[in-house]
Amino acid sequence: MIHTFHARNYGCLVDTEATLTPLHAFIGPNDSGKSTLLHGMRTVVQFAGSRFQQDDERRWTPFDPYFPAQPPSHEPPRDPHGILLECGVDGGWYAIKTGPRGLEERAGEQRSNDWSAGYEPSTTPRHWEALSKLSQSNGRWDRQILRQLRQARLVRFDPDALREPSGLIPETQPVGFLDDRGHGLAGIYFAIRNRNDDAFSRIVDDVRRHFPTIKGLRVKAVTSSKVVLEVELVNGARVEAGRLSEGLLYYLAFAALRYLDPVSLLLVEEPENGLHPARIAEVVRILRAIVEESGTQVLMATHSPLVVNELKPDEVSVVTRTPEEGTRVKRIKDTPDFEARSQVYALGELWIAYANGEDEAPLLEGTEP
Repeated sequence: MIHTFHARNYGCLVDTEATLTPLHAFIGPNDSGKSTLLHGMRTVVQFAGSRFQQDDERRWTPFDPYFPAQPPSHEPPRDPHGILLECGVDGGWYAIKTGPRGLEERAGEQRSNDWSAGYEPSTTPRHWEALSKLSQSNGRWDRQILRQLRQARLVRFDPDALREPSGLIPETQPVGFLDDRGHGLAGIYFAIRNRNDDAFSRIVDDVRRHFPTIKGLRVKAVTSSKVVLEVELVNGARVEAGRLSEGLLYYLAFAALRYLDPVSLLLVEEPENGLHPARIAEVVRILRAIVEESGTQVLMATHSPLVVNELKPDEVSVVTRTPEEGTRVKRIKDTPDFEARSQVYALGELWIAYANGEDEAPLLEGTEP
C-alpha cells in the first residue's frame, strides 16, 4: 500500500506531498490538481510494474505519462531540478526521476544510511533519464516493495463507452476494462457469469434491490464474437445497452469492479457522476469492499459531499492550488477547529459549509465562510 506520495515538477504538482489511507478521497476546487495526483500515482506504479512504449503514431501506451521530452542537448534543461515521483510503501519507498545527470547522487544523499544509494534504470525512452530507487536487504533488491506497486487501474466511466458492444475475454486472460472510460463492460459481465456464477447472481440481486423495475440482467451475443448488455424489466420488456439509463450503466460498472482481476491501486475519478444520491453510498460501500476483500488501495477524486459523508476523517484530503506554490494537500482532520466543527456537521457537510470553491480558505484557515 502507498502510505505517502510526493511529486515535484509534475504538471501542477510543483512540490506536493500527500498522506494516504487504504480508501482515500481528494476533494477541493476545480483545477486544483486532484486528477494530476491520481495520474502521478498511476505513472509511478506503471514504472514499477511495466513500461511505457510508443505506438506508430508516437503516442504513449498504455497511457500518457505526462513526462515532457527533454530539449536538444545543445539547449539547457527546461527544468534544472527535474521531475520526481516517489511513494512510501510498507517496508520502503520507490521513486522515479527525470532530469539532468547527477541529480540522482544528490537525491541519494538526502536519504538515511538505511537506504540504498544505488539506482536501477527504468525501461523508459532514451530522452527520459528516469531512475528507480528501492530499499535493499542484504545487498539485494527488496521485491516486496515492487509487489505493492504491481499494477494500477484508473476509471473515469463514460456511459457511451459502457454501452458499446465488446469482445469476449478468453479464460486465459485477466478480466478488466479495455480503457479508463469503461469499454468492454459487456465482455466483463460475460466473463463474470462464466467464471463465477455466484458473483453474477449477487450483482443481479443488488440491481433488483436498487432498481425495482428491473427483473434480470443478460449478456446478449450480437455476433459470433461480440456481446452487449441487456436488462429484462418486470413487465417482460427487454432493453438493450443503447437505451439503458446512465445511472444503471454507472452502477453496473462499479459493481463489476469488485470482480475484476485485482490490482494494487484503483484510481477513481468522480464516482458520483450520473448516480442518484441514494446510489452514491452504495458505490462507496462497493469501493470499501474492494479494499477489504482484495487488499487493493482505492483513491478517489470527488466533488460530492455525499461521497465524503461515507468516509472517515483520516480518509479525506483537501487539495488546493496557488500560482506561487502549486498544489497543496491537507487532511481534513488537520484543518483548524475540526473537532468542534465535526460535532455539528457530517464530514461532507462540513466541507460544503466551509468551502468557497476557490482556495477553501474558510476551511483551511479556520475562518467563517
